Amino acid sequence: MSQVEQVKCCIENAVKVIRMYDWLLDLYVLDYFVDNHWSKLPESWQQNFIDMDPQHLGQILNGQPTNHIFPLSFLALIKSVNAFNIPRRNNTEITDIQASSFKSIQIIKTSKKNKTMTTPTEIEDIGNDLTTKNDTCGNNPKLKNLFLKHVNLKKRHEISLMAELVHEVASKSDCDTVIDFGSGLGHLVRMLAYKYDLNVAGIEGQSQLIEGARKLDKELEYTASIYLTDEAMAQLRRPNHFNSTLSCHSQLATVGLSNFMSNCGLIGLHPCGDLGPSLIKYFVRYPQAKFVCVVGCCYMKLTCGPNSGYPLSDFVMKLDSHLSYPSREIACHAIEVYCDRLRKGNYEDLKVHAYRAALERILINHNPELKHAQVRSIKHSDKMTFERYCSLALERLNIPLPTSTEIWLRAEEDLQQWRQIVIVYTLRLTLAPLVETVILLDRMLYLIENGASCEIKPVFDPTISPRNHVIIARR
Repeated sequence: MSQVEQVKCCIENAVKVIRMYDWLLDLYVLDYFVDNHWSKLPESWQQNFIDMDPQHLGQILNGQPTNHIFPLSFLALIKSVNAFNIPRRNNTEITDIQASSFKSIQIIKTSKKNKTMTTPTEIEDIGNDLTTKNDTCGNNPKLKNLFLKHVNLKKRHEISLMAELVHEVASKSDCDTVIDFGSGLGHLVRMLAYKYDLNVAGIEGQSQLIEGARKLDKELEYTASIYLTDEAMAQLRRPNHFNSTLSCHSQLATVGLSNFMSNCGLIGLHPCGDLGPSLIKYFVRYPQAKFVCVVGCCYMKLTCGPNSGYPLSDFVMKLDSHLSYPSREIACHAIEVYCDRLRKGNYEDLKVHAYRAALERILINHNPELKHAQVRSIKHSDKMTFERYCSLALERLNIPLPTSTEIWLRAEEDLQQWRQIVIVYTLRLTLAPLVETVILLDRMLYLIENGASCEIKPVFDPTISPRNHVIIARR
């Protein structure tokens, strides 16, 4: 079986599993009491999970032994998800998916010869490379934290690894120009330009973010000028920022990008919704682009159907491959962090899901038109009563609290089921990696169908950055 055929087989199997469990993926947590979610579980699951400590679920989902005996159908589901999803840890990778050679797909351990990506503990050493002269932004030890100002830990992790990866791909593609889609405040393009000496353009639709990016550029250069010579400052590659919202690839030639149009790479660090697929389509339809690096984000905001964000490939379009909004939404959740909390027994604060579900029943009984109303998001604490939670959550809706004692007594009975709500949510989350796999492999096949070589790498630490896969395609 060729490499591409194996990818297609993986997608087909993943879709079959998803179709079998659409009923589970489509359960909204806030509808738990309204729609009686527990009754929707198979009878053997109801009996098995009813009195189970959620910690046991966390253990099995983390691949750890547990003395709890699970239903065979649930164990089969776990095995299926593990067999067909893309690995999420950066000690494995899917490599060398070549449209031309169709070598066999392998999931291999990263060898010691491979370049080691930056880990979270190494982030503070960014720029402290003393193997070359120090009179540059990237190599002066006194400027090692230059690119980390105003950036939170998650973003530091992402931009450092993404910049390193893009620089590596650009070098292999004999390309020194990069266009970043959805560049925001310019943290990534700033590092690519000043540290890696690439010619970079950032495209961002929000003008206030563009203004903020230019302000941060000036702040960085002011700091750099203290330690670098005038000659070094004059030779800096400065990022370019463009305020534009693109709807088709032809617009690239109309937003002032003429100096970036030949021999360039296209990148996107968590482009939201359809922006990711659009970036991939730009690469396919824009022959001057030599490579594309894109990270998935906000799958629930994808448009679905022909000529949309999903599906992209001809193969997946012919399958019964629809993905509902709830399934795409849960595919964006942080499964590793969540399951680790379960495994350690740190799930008391998840009672807030029960609070919201109990409130939903109250709202619908008050007025059916309030179904899924946008209430205020409240963090739960053990000291917060349900009545206080409702009072805060309903501030925006200007709805008075119930006065019936019967309503409050029923709500208290509902809240006793909070562990069951955690279990149902966890069961849904079990399928999340499979949904993301279908979305990512669909994008990969689309690129291969259009003549590109392609690979998917789990570059980021999923406990820091849950959407951690980068799709890399080259001509």
